[in-house]
Amino acid sequence: MRKIAFLLCLTTIFLSSCISLRGTDETPTQVPITTPNEGTEHYSYVDNVKPDEAATDLLQDPIEKAEINDPYFNTDISFVAVGDNLIHALIWLDAEKRGSAEKHYDFLPLYEHIADDVAEADVAFINQETIMAGEKYGYTAYPTFNSPQQLGLDLITLGFDVVNVASNHMLDKGESGYRDMLNFWHEHDDEITMIGGYYNKADHDNIRVTEVEGVKIAWLAYTYNTNYISLPAGSEMYIPYIYTNVTMLTGLDKDLVTSDVTKAKELADVVIVSLHMGTEYTHTPNADQIEITQHMADLGVDVILGHHSHCLQPVKWLDGADGNKTLCIYSMGNIASGQTGALKLVGGMFKFRIVGDGEGGLKVVDPILEPTIMHYGWDYMNTKIYPLDMYTDELASTHGMGNPNIHGGGITLAEAIRIVKGCIDEEFLPAYLK
Repeated sequence: MRKIAFLLCLTTIFLSSCISLRGTDETPTQVPITTPNEGTEHYSYVDNVKPDEAATDLLQDPIEKAEINDPYFNTDISFVAVGDNLIHALIWLDAEKRGSAEKHYDFLPLYEHIADDVAEADVAFINQETIMAGEKYGYTAYPTFNSPQQLGLDLITLGFDVVNVASNHMLDKGESGYRDMLNFWHEHDDEITMIGGYYNKADHDNIRVTEVEGVKIAWLAYTYNTNYISLPAGSEMYIPYIYTNVTMLTGLDKDLVTSDVTKAKELADVVIVSLHMGTEYTHTPNADQIEITQHMADLGVDVILGHHSHCLQPVKWLDGADGNKTLCIYSMGNIASGQTGALKLVGGMFKFRIVGDGEGGLKVVDPILEPTIMHYGWDYMNTKIYPLDMYTDELASTHGMGNPNIHGGGITLAEAIRIVKGCIDEEFLPAYLK
């Protein structure tokens, strides 16, 4: 009898447990929970949860649960940035030669070998060294530039998303040319974001923020000088100078940078700085570059895109004051120019990605410098940018640099490789150069 009573008791307990686990709208559902340290199972009541929902929550893939808890879990944003787009006369004359009745200037062939890289990147940046003030100013080259505005339209067609205009040439056509250049870019601000040029201080303080995959990116820009051309007294137009004394190039304006970065960090998830400064035609960043970029790193800037030297300068990870890492390339060199001298013809596409760090934040990963060569023929035409891995000794033999009438001599593939390896650390180079 005791065995029968015991079995009946077990049956009653089992049925009671089944009914309780099944749950009803009125009865809280029991959810099994395993205590990690003790390895024991107990039950906790969850009101008004259907059994299949409770089981789904318990059995949910840890990766799926991480995705729910981390807003950047699937974030993967690709970037490509290029340096000085320095449009000498031979480039716009070649664009005119390639043009038609419908399109008087055609710059697209110049960029055809890097077009896919630009189009495929989620964010593509270019430093537009020469201004595009309009036809009324005449098209000119060194020392005061003005390029056809069709160039800007072609950059948009290629897929550039952000264009910097803060450079030493931004006042080459004076205040009115500066204003007309800004007007041109703002006419197309639904297609491209222009940084570095501002109608007034309030415009500058309205920090440009773009959004990709739900990630907000703030863009800041500075230039060291405007070739000693100044805005007229009383002008409201604003130049984002990195120096407080732009004549003597002294007094790094750390207060301005601090103010800008502080505002940018309040507005965005990522802060990228475009920095136009340094010593021309040298692979070595100067002391002021090193000082101001370290200040930016200490403020928590994520990426610094340097340009102006017209040749490559190193890529570095800078250690910030809070233990953060800032990706800095001191100069990306020329992407396009009519300059002579091998080091001025070798530039690069700087690529990196911003991804979720798995802890609810973001990080910069996989920086790489894909070298390029600016090519033009003996007749100064056939202007074209080549990725270094596409360039050949046969092409090099036709480079206008080899023309005895052009100062600077020729360029060889071996010399281009030597220039790149002598400047960029191996960790930032593509596999074929390691």
